[in-house]
Amino acid sequence: MVGLAGLCLLAFSPVLSAQGYFEFGFHAGTWNVNLLRSLIEEGVSDSFESSILDVIQEDYPSLSVTDYEQDVSFDSNGGNFGLEVRWFPGGAYGSFSLGFSVEKTSMTLALPRADVRMALSDGSVFQGNTMGEFKLDPWSFHMSLRWEISPRSRVHPYITLGVGAATGTALEEARFSYEFTGSLTYFGFPREYYQEEDSMTLKELEEEMEDEEEEFLLPGFIPFIQLNLGLKAQIIDGLNLLVDAGVFNGILFRGGFSYRF
Repeated sequence: MVGLAGLCLLAFSPVLSAQGYFEFGFHAGTWNVNLLRSLIEEGVSDSFESSILDVIQEDYPSLSVTDYEQDVSFDSNGGNFGLEVRWFPGGAYGSFSLGFSVEKTSMTLALPRADVRMALSDGSVFQGNTMGEFKLDPWSFHMSLRWEISPRSRVHPYITLGVGAATGTALEEARFSYEFTGSLTYFGFPREYYQEEDSMTLKELEEEMEDEEEEFLLPGFIPFIQLNLGLKAQIIDGLNLLVDAGVFNGILFRGGFSYRF
């Protein structure tokens, strides 16, 4: 839908430019969700306790947790670049513009290390650690609305609000990997050793769970929400430098150039 709208916009550009003008731009930046670190670490903590207990109960089904301690570290990183065309219907000093862009965003969510100590109802103790990583690299298509404040000034702020989507194929190709080791001791004596590691795409995970007759449905697309605050500076007539920061399914800091036709 967004791609079709962009093609229509380019097809009618001679008519539209009679009233306004176009800007073509390139941008690149960094992406993360580290502002949500504490919330994610808390969620991971609850998930780990349940998952580890399930593994132990496969061998010792009567055991339950009497005490649980965990030290989890979370990190995220990524990058973004894209090409954009914007139409300013109000002309050279119009404040409003409509934009269409194609974006490539790399997103990595990682647990560099999580240390666990779990005391169980029969007096045994489990100690272990795990590492994990999830990588997503979608191409996406976006439509955005931008309002520039004091557009006649050579340097002025702007705000951008937009939506976008990537195809479900990008989600199917997303890959996660993990490594898990741990030992169960009974009053200081070895009782059981656990080790597991794996790496697969979400499509492979879906197929694996279907084989086990468990439900796991991947959505048909990945939605994006964009809200950016930025500054635009005119370098020479027609050429501009832009820097902005905001929400882009995470936190995005980026800079770029645009040229007006």
